[in-house]
Amino acid sequence: MAQRPTVRWNEQKQRWMAWVRFPDGTRRKIERVSKSDALADLDRLLANRDEGLEAAPSRARLVTFDEVLDAWFEAGSPNVAPSRTSRHARKKSPNTIASARQVLGTNIRPAIGGRRVDRTSAEDLEALFQGMADRGYATSTVTHAWNYLNQACQHALRARTISRNVAPDVMLPEVVPSKKRKSLTREQAEKMVFEVIPESTRPAMWLTGLMSGLRPGELAGLRWPFVDLDSEPPTVAVMERAARVGDKYVGQAVPKTEGSKRRLDLHPLNVAALLQHRDEQKLLGLYDPDGLVFPTKNGTPMSPRNMRRALRKMCADAGFGEDWTTYELRHSCMSLLADELSDMVKVSEVAGHADTRTSDIYRHPVRDSVPHAADAWDRLLSRSEHWKAE
Repeated sequence: MAQRPTVRWNEQKQRWMAWVRFPDGTRRKIERVSKSDALADLDRLLANRDEGLEAAPSRARLVTFDEVLDAWFEAGSPNVAPSRTSRHARKKSPNTIASARQVLGTNIRPAIGGRRVDRTSAEDLEALFQGMADRGYATSTVTHAWNYLNQACQHALRARTISRNVAPDVMLPEVVPSKKRKSLTREQAEKMVFEVIPESTRPAMWLTGLMSGLRPGELAGLRWPFVDLDSEPPTVAVMERAARVGDKYVGQAVPKTEGSKRRLDLHPLNVAALLQHRDEQKLLGLYDPDGLVFPTKNGTPMSPRNMRRALRKMCADAGFGEDWTTYELRHSCMSLLADELSDMVKVSEVAGHADTRTSDIYRHPVRDSVPHAADAWDRLLSRSEHWKAE
């Protein structure tokens, strides 16, 4: 019986190497930086030989990361692979694919795009992701970059264009706490409703965002057919959103999740603002019964950048500081509702969340002090004969 091939260290090339001869007389060379990778390749080749499979061309496995990523995008950016819990394909949205192209194009392709996948170790990838962290990228961006790269390599592994996917072995950098979201306090919210928003250029939009807690895309993409101001009670139905790929508006889309579809009662203040806004649009000849409620002068939805800029100016003028995002208007709504209702199930229904765990993330302090203990003791002692006697 022929001796089993073994991997040996090549001092000149600084690599672990081995050769496997197939019955047709061809030889396949294994050449890896890591001994464990070389042993895994050797076992795979020997298994193919024992099963009578033909040896794949030696260069077939040596594709680059650029080629792997291109093939993955061409295939529609499929999810990783079937698993014990899910064997169904998951279609990515155009916005997710655009995000993947941007993240991989900015951070992965320039660094390792031309490298051969099968000659790249987990340590090489770890150095890449550590470099992203050192340059100040958020943990979520680093994680997304790894996730998209892993999916692309897994797709190539299933297509047998690479022999091994090292991405699952990568240890990502230490988690860096992300910037914490915040909420308007009760006093700030009162000032926004009665002083700041009425003086803004789009009072109905900001009041709807604050009082109904719509996502920025839902607010920007709200259309008049889904705003019922003449029924009792007046309502707004969240059935679509403004969809964007990169910075470009590409039309209306369904909400983020099926549970995001919801119908909300409107507060009288919000109704009054929307009625005035509709009358102004009619007076200016801008009203379209099927059109957007809060369009730009070109009839398109406001961009996230312009919405954020306008909100920051409002908050800065009100003395709340400039570091505000449009999403924190939604956070403010949920925090204020949670403080008043003390029922996170109802808050989740308003937010369009699947459960209260997601809504808890949106909950921030809105008072300078927490009165619950004092209030509870006041109610408890008010029933006491000793308290009544005093």
